[in-house]
Amino acid sequence: MSERVGPAERELLERTRTRLVARNVEHYRLLVEVAELDRQGVAERTGDRLVERLVQDLGRCDRAEAMRLVDEARDLVPRVELSGEPLPPRLPHTAAALAAGAIGDAHVVVIRRAMRRLAAVEHLDPAVVTDAEQALAEHARELSPNGLGKVADRLLARLDPDGAAPDPGKGRSDGVQLLRRRDGTLDLRAVIADAAAAAMIDEGFDVMSTPAGPDDPRDLPRRRADAFKELFAAAHGPGGLITDTRREGTPDEGEGADAGSPDPDATAPEADGVQGALVPAPRRPERASAPAGAGRALLTITIDHRWLRRATGYGTLDDEALVDVHTVRRWACDADVVPMVLGTRSEPLDVGRRSRTVTDAIRRALNVRDGGCAFPGCTRRPRRCHAHHIVHWIAGGATALDNLVLLCSHHHQVVHHGHWRVEMVHGRPWFTPPAWIDLDRRPRIGGRPPPPAPGQAQMPSRS
Repeated sequence: MSERVGPAERELLERTRTRLVARNVEHYRLLVEVAELDRQGVAERTGDRLVERLVQDLGRCDRAEAMRLVDEARDLVPRVELSGEPLPPRLPHTAAALAAGAIGDAHVVVIRRAMRRLAAVEHLDPAVVTDAEQALAEHARELSPNGLGKVADRLLARLDPDGAAPDPGKGRSDGVQLLRRRDGTLDLRAVIADAAAAAMIDEGFDVMSTPAGPDDPRDLPRRRADAFKELFAAAHGPGGLITDTRREGTPDEGEGADAGSPDPDATAPEADGVQGALVPAPRRPERASAPAGAGRALLTITIDHRWLRRATGYGTLDDEALVDVHTVRRWACDADVVPMVLGTRSEPLDVGRRSRTVTDAIRRALNVRDGGCAFPGCTRRPRRCHAHHIVHWIAGGATALDNLVLLCSHHHQVVHHGHWRVEMVHGRPWFTPPAWIDLDRRPRIGGRPPPPAPGQAQMPSRS
């Protein structure tokens, strides 16, 4: 139900929006002045020698901030050759957006960091780099710096897949420290370096640490501690992992196994019309499905099918973390795998029959497509989101992918107030803001940014 925003509120909203835009414009004007100080060599005349030191004294700011201003000025302000020939800014689209007040200095930091990383990628077509800068500048007009950072990470991962995912053998390694105190308490500290395992553990704690009800007095750390104790209590119980491990005569996996046990190196059967992914068949037997409402944690790793077959590239977790392909293949062998068929535009295909409630299959497809709250700039994870009917089910809307979108509780409420309009275009959710957010009411794409084709960085289009 829409709430009335009267003339007084609209005027206040417009004044605030105007001042925020003016702040961004003023930042660009500052960069123009800093660039002019640099071009004219004023620091040499004042005795500061370096323009960074001069700016630091003028603004009474830290050296790091002064260096950032100088570097931004060199990237965003038009230049002049020694011959006097004018040159455009190194980042022309970012410069235009900042000069118009459409983005802020925090957006500039994200874009410049991404462009520095792209500059280090060998054999990358300069035209692709230019397209990437334009795409990031356009996204920055609609997203928060945090949301833009996720777009930049995905763009970098697509353009440089070999350097996208960390090598699981480098950096921090797994480790658990147990300190038993004299009073019998236990101090436990752990580091999980495997991104996929970390996501699995995080998702499991999410499920098990949900409040028991509206009157649950426990805070989140207490609920997590109780969930941890419940895990070990179940492991010690009949049929639990620890109990099974201690049984005598139980062969270790791969030692003394029955001749009829699955071959770990066997490949899974091919799906209809799809080449086999060279993923070993699951080593675990089929288990009975969990009872309704059990809330079992499910780990989803999305990866290009060609990359999975070729053992190259990376996989993406629900929280946007990147996982190297070897870890993906290992998890596909060692864990339950839920197949997800993507269309030519990388959107999940419609699954399940139409019903009032969202089925597990449709929910998994929503998680993959939207990656969490689909509202532009929101980074809330899928488990903390609701499946919202764009056209309400009561009004005849279908429970299908082209009529559903993931929204966190806050943005679910915002959308239901009626000032934002949501529509699906080519399988992607688009959000049209009210006039006090954007006078032109330009639609903004929501959800997880669709990955461009390898070697490209184009923006998604509504056409």
